[in-house]
Amino acid sequence: MKIYDIPQATKITISMVHNNQNRTVEATVLTRYGDGLLITPVYCDGRLLDIISNANFEYEESITGDKHMFQADTISRVDFAGTDFHVVTGREIVIADNQRRAERYPVQIIGNAVINHSANISVVIHDISMRGISLIVGKNSGFKIGDEVKVEFAKDANSAKMTIRGVIVREFTIGTYNAIGCEIENIGPRALSFIMDKKIEHARKNTAMAIFDAKQAALKRRSQNVGL
Repeated sequence: MKIYDIPQATKITISMVHNNQNRTVEATVLTRYGDGLLITPVYCDGRLLDIISNANFEYEESITGDKHMFQADTISRVDFAGTDFHVVTGREIVIADNQRRAERYPVQIIGNAVINHSANISVVIHDISMRGISLIVGKNSGFKIGDEVKVEFAKDANSAKMTIRGVIVREFTIGTYNAIGCEIENIGPRALSFIMDKKIEHARKNTAMAIFDAKQAALKRRSQNVGL
């Protein structure tokens, strides 16, 4: 779907970074504007924003209930005869596997998790996908399917923290350690960018491995031909 195909009067939920914090605001689609959309003015903490460069947004189809997520390239303020609006450009984030098990990417980063707004534990982010995240929780136990989870972690020591919210959908073990699988319910723009980077990294590794395997197969065939 092109961004300008979103119907008029559709309410969208924008997730963005503002003043170094993840924030969520709402706006309404007014009409197509070039290759983007004209939407109602975007405010945060009562202030009209000029340009938003690190954001994504989503909306839900009223009839089918299907959700669509878009990466916003820019959200910028425009003035028409003294009236403020915003123009948003971007592209839909298409998930190849729209089923329960989306492709997962290994992470292995230490983070922090808050379970049901009370239990605060150190975790290892085992892997992540567009729909879920797996956490190694060590010897901690007693968590239930349906428990709410807030996960915070950073890509490295020099990066800002990312936040992901979800619910526990399964319990399992990795070696001798307990682990939980969570379905993602809310994801900030930093975390979304992190997942997209992991996807690209995973694709590059797969491509490099395929090239290596092809070279090895060619060498093997050449060796066999020489022996004939």
